Amino acid sequence: MPRFKRIKSGRNLVLLPGSVEKVLLAQALLNDVRARYPKQALDAMTPMGLTNLVKRFPQVDELWNMPEPNMGVKVFWNAGVTLQGKDYDRAWVLPERFKPALIPALANIPERTGYRGLYRYALLMDIRLARKDLHPHLVDRYRALAWDIGEPLPDYQPVKLKVDKAQQAALIQQHQLNLDKPILAWSPGTRNVPKTSLNCAASLEQIEAQLLQAIEQGWQIWLFASRHEQLEITDLLARMDARVQAAVSNLAGLLSWDEVVDLMALAKVQLANDNALALLALSCGLPTYLTVANKTPENLGQAAGLGAQWLDVNLLANHLIPWY
Repeated sequence: MPRFKRIKSGRNLVLLPGSVEKVLLAQALLNDVRARYPKQALDAMTPMGLTNLVKRFPQVDELWNMPEPNMGVKVFWNAGVTLQGKDYDRAWVLPERFKPALIPALANIPERTGYRGLYRYALLMDIRLARKDLHPHLVDRYRALAWDIGEPLPDYQPVKLKVDKAQQAALIQQHQLNLDKPILAWSPGTRNVPKTSLNCAASLEQIEAQLLQAIEQGWQIWLFASRHEQLEITDLLARMDARVQAAVSNLAGLLSWDEVVDLMALAKVQLANDNALALLALSCGLPTYLTVANKTPENLGQAAGLGAQWLDVNLLANHLIPWY
């Protein structure tokens, strides 16, 4: 194991998790690190598939590619050696596996913080135990790593993702979109609806009725979904009223994450059952509603923890009027 030598320049590094939802939640930790160390540069390391999304984080100064989880230990070893001499003073390891914790240790970063995990005792200097009783939401457990043990968390201050105006204009032209009507971003979440919400999710007929009311009020609908949901989305739209089909611009599977940011930022409100896209809309500053049938689920979910509102779908039209 290389000898540790404390660097005085004080650059900070955050190793981000490998899923979209967790990366978006990790923005809260990036905000706190930036607030606690405002004069230090803040860099991030993330898997290649999420690089375009993390580039839109205003908190990040420089971005590194993290090896994929299925790669061998030698690849993670080399990634850590590559960071030697980069003047890092502190690192936060959000993935709870062994191999990511190798990177800051081999990079000779003196202060390394993360939660307890298998074989990580020799790799982390500040080892924490996740307190789900104290921080039931994952976003708060991430934020707790930025502060000393037992220190209360300050109020969360969201920061909007950066938008590429040139790419935004090109996407509008490429997908033949228009801005003559206010935009309702709709993320049906045909595959990624949280299991805890399935029993309370609004039915297709209820959502269809409310979308028709929104269309009558002058809204247009942009549908966002992943490429893995294209068949389900096509089937979903085929079962809906022809007026809804005509008002929907189906963008399912056509956009990368950074392109979703550019188009989502043009909407005025989002209706979502997809947790990842709900979190992304919140990061774009959109009011976000999660549809339920009759009652609010006991488990509010990750998006609800950051400000998304559970809404009885029958009241949706009343909530859309102020945004028109």
